[in-house]
Amino acid sequence: MLFSNSSDYSRSINNISLILKNLINLMRKLYIYIIDTILVRIMDEIDLIILTKLLENSRLTYRELAEMTNMSISAIHKRIRSLVDGGIINAFIARPSVMALKCLWVLIFGTSNAKSIDAVSKELGQHESIYFIGIAGGKFLYIVAFLRDISELQDYTTYVSKTSQISEPTIGIINVPYLTLPEPLTTLDYKILKTLNRDARKPITDIADDVGLSAKTVRKRLDRMIENKLATFTIEWTPLYENSFITVFHLILNEGTNMNSTIQQIYKVYSQNAAYCLRYSNIPNFITMHTWTKTSRESQKIQEKLQTEGFKDIIPRIVLSANYYDCWVDQLLRTK
Repeated sequence: MLFSNSSDYSRSINNISLILKNLINLMRKLYIYIIDTILVRIMDEIDLIILTKLLENSRLTYRELAEMTNMSISAIHKRIRSLVDGGIINAFIARPSVMALKCLWVLIFGTSNAKSIDAVSKELGQHESIYFIGIAGGKFLYIVAFLRDISELQDYTTYVSKTSQISEPTIGIINVPYLTLPEPLTTLDYKILKTLNRDARKPITDIADDVGLSAKTVRKRLDRMIENKLATFTIEWTPLYENSFITVFHLILNEGTNMNSTIQQIYKVYSQNAAYCLRYSNIPNFITMHTWTKTSRESQKIQEKLQTEGFKDIIPRIVLSANYYDCWVDQLLRTK
């Protein structure tokens, strides 16, 4: 007989039940761990896709974003609300474009010798042309501005160099593919952009109420501005630095390298982390690649992979904080 008595049988059954219970609990924990790990990864990728798309056009509809991410409209709505509530998206911005204003988009960067970088940043932020300052490790500053035209460049760079105490600043004129515009911004366009300035996702009907036009006219004017690149719709965003790493990679290309194909390849290979790339009309063979990762190790892996791509040099800069300011373009809208 397998069991000598009923008590042996009961004990065996109890032991088997306990083993099965422990096994089920272990499998449940493993399942939760796997699901949580996958969800965290997917959520990070979706966050970056949403942020990248909103950087390009903050008026993209929930439906359009849902199609881009293979998610439901309600899930995208919740995701954007979470990004706003979490302080990652500070504002949805609308401005006349660089092309419409025929202005200069300038980035100055370098190491500051100032004792207090925060104090320098606040002082620089008072300048009417500066709208963004990024502070990276080692007192490295990124200062972005709109200048009305090239005549302002010399005085502006002298001011920035002196105020920021950057002894050897690099001055980059961000490349913009200037086009022959069919017609300039109209008074109606400025009124629409004014009401959208820090609320670019405002519904058409609300815009119509604000500017005293029909919804049909507002939609037509917005479509025209977007189609002809007369306006910029973007976001101000500040990742939570306790669990995010923004790294700007300075990529030095070899002579004769095709810049456009290189940038396209970067977006293809590093699509999960590359927020955007910038090239400069006055600095040949140079690209800044702006990335977002969950950990410093991920950023290091990107650097290691970039080192196999054949670049002449790669310099990483980890951004510690980002500050946005009103500039003369925003002030211009308020006068319209």
